[in-house]
Amino acid sequence: METLMVDRVHSSLRLFMHRNAVFLCERLCAQFPAETNLQLLATCYLHNNQPYAAYHILKGKKLPESRYLLATSCFRMNLLQEAEEALCPVNEPNMEFCLDKGSFDAVFVP
Repeated sequence: METLMVDRVHSSLRLFMHRNAVFLCERLCAQFPAETNLQLLATCYLHNNQPYAAYHILKGKKLPESRYLLATSCFRMNLLQEAEEALCPVNEPNMEFCLDKGSFDAVFVP
């Protein structure tokens, strides 16, 4: 059932039926509240020009994809500092941050 609903949401997004995708994905998340489904719902909200809704469901999520979508939501709402914080988390163990007063470079350290 979950796979079928995810397929229908993706189909609605491909057909630019954003409100339908939001509706279906809200039902999906009510039934199966996994973080990947919440990411899909946030994507639907962003396509439907509702970055504030995506922001609220992604706030505090840890997966990199969720943080990227959160940063996109913040950017669309002109919350640039929060967007940067979402992309460059302070407690990320595998990242060294080279942030000086104008540089936004992050270097991956294996």
